Amino acid sequence: MRTVVADGEVAGHVAAYGPADEREVTYWIDRAHWGRGTATAALAALIEIEGTRPLHARAAADNAGSIRVLEKCGFVITGHDRGFAQARQGEIDEVLLTLS
Repeated sequence: MRTVVADGEVAGHVAAYGPADEREVTYWIDRAHWGRGTATAALAALIEIEGTRPLHARAAADNAGSIRVLEKCGFVITGHDRGFAQARQGEIDEVLLTLS
C-alpha cells in the first residue's frame, strides 16, 4: 500500500494485492481531492512499478468517476458482478476491469 500525497497533504492510498494470476488494484482518494487528477496520477504511478499483468479492478457500477480513472489508465471493462461494499454496508453491482 502506498500513501497518496497531493498539495502537501495525505489524499488517500493506492495498492495492489493478491497472487500474480489474480492481482487486483484498489485505491481511495479523499473527497476533497476528487476531480483534480489525483486518483489517475496515483494509479498510473502504481501501474508503472507493478509489473504483474493482467491487473484486475472492481468499481461500483454507479461510480462513473472511478470507472473513468481506471479506463484512463488502460483498464477495459470485462464484466459485471455483485460484491460487498464496506462503505455502503451491503451488496452492490460492480464493474470488473482488466489491464493486460
